[in-house]
Amino acid sequence: MTNRAATALRLTAAAAAALLVSGCAVFSPVQTNEPYIPAEGVPLEIPGLALRNLAVVTGTDAASGVLVGQVVNESSSPVDVTFGIQGGAQAAEPTSVAAYSGETISDSAEQVELPGVPAPPGAMVTLTVTTDEAGLNVVLVPVLLDDRFYTGLLGGS
Repeated sequence: MTNRAATALRLTAAAAAALLVSGCAVFSPVQTNEPYIPAEGVPLEIPGLALRNLAVVTGTDAASGVLVGQVVNESSSPVDVTFGIQGGAQAAEPTSVAAYSGETISDSAEQVELPGVPAPPGAMVTLTVTTDEAGLNVVLVPVLLDDRFYTGLLGGS
């Protein structure tokens, strides 16, 4: 092969490689266009309420847990919400959410304690959310260990 033919072959191979490498983006989706939940918990939308970042925080013994997340009342009247865990006991008192407000559940004066969490940290449990308007709703939420950001939520931690 002559020097001129080898140079042409190398240039053609380089151009083909450049086209091949740049074509990879055509077949790969743009990841910033994919929706995702940037939180440890999960959301739930029910009539009149938007619940965000719901999770149950518990210790290693998993005897009881505290519900964390935010409840946003989008209606013009207060809403009473009752939380519970399937396979465990229901929370004793309903939580009242004022009209047109957003409240962080674990920051309120009375935390939502969920006795008898049936799963250890790292697992998922079925949370029941009940209101007069929406009735009974269920959502799978993660069980988180009471360390780092959640230290002190259980009272004795």
